[in-house]
Amino acid sequence: MINRRKALTGMVAGSSVLLTHSLTHAQDLPDRTVRLVVPFAAGGGVDALARPFAVELGKILNRSVVVENKASATGQIGTADVAKATPDGSTLLISSAAFGTTPSFVPKLPYDIFKDFEPVTILAATPQVLVAPVAFKANTFAEVLQMARNNMQINFALPGSSGIQRLATELLTTTAQIQVTKVPYKGAGAAFTDLIAARIDLMFDNPGSSMVHVNSGRLKVIATTGARRLPTLPNVPTVAETFPGFEALNWFIVAAPAGTPSAILDRLNDACAQALRSDAMRQVLERDGLQPMGNGRVQAQQFLRNEFTKWDKIVRDKNLSAD
Repeated sequence: MINRRKALTGMVAGSSVLLTHSLTHAQDLPDRTVRLVVPFAAGGGVDALARPFAVELGKILNRSVVVENKASATGQIGTADVAKATPDGSTLLISSAAFGTTPSFVPKLPYDIFKDFEPVTILAATPQVLVAPVAFKANTFAEVLQMARNNMQINFALPGSSGIQRLATELLTTTAQIQVTKVPYKGAGAAFTDLIAARIDLMFDNPGSSMVHVNSGRLKVIATTGARRLPTLPNVPTVAETFPGFEALNWFIVAAPAGTPSAILDRLNDACAQALRSDAMRQVLERDGLQPMGNGRVQAQQFLRNEFTKWDKIVRDKNLSAD
């Protein structure tokens, strides 16, 4: 009887090990291509990050990671596609700060960023640069403020109606209590044309797209919007040096559909962090002026919540719309 009990106990223990092993593999990524959905057009900032990142992520996951562009003005089409995808890790979203700001501008989205998604990580972030034509009268941020306070007309380009560039402009005018003329554009291309031609005075933009024009001598940098100065622009002050706490970042998130098993999310988070540490990604980040993050899932969720809360208040307080 004693030997029989030992045998049964051993069988149960062995079954538990097999069950645990089976569940672990059942929670692994499906053995097929991973779709990395970019909800914007090819050639944009998110796409430029997504393509080299997909290559490095594929190496770590040991399977193909294919970038799929599903473009729309505010990223709704591609984002909604991922929200409805099977939550098994085979479909992921890579998006910009627009992921967290669009809900404030568009109240009836076909998805909820907190209920329909699980953040995997915040890949990277970058402050904005405040750029001006080389002939613009002000050379410093203090001079810009003085012009505005002397009621001199200052035109700000807004490349997009709901992006971080517009929100950075709104945050600045609110914080500094100044009035400027805001000129909307459908995208950065037309805004750059007018800025370089000195038909527009100032614009907040990503370093990756602006520094090309700065380095060619067609634009100059007045300030940056990070908590600290950019390592690549050590002589350019931050807005926060005048207004402590001022910060406006563009950031890039990888997210999975809600319901994706935690084991898969953990594996994806680890793989994303490894991909960011690769030589290829370091070069891409440096090229585009991006600062790597690769934070944990809990930190990514909190970061998203904080950014949404911050910009949602600006949108509501100023009654902004995406029209």
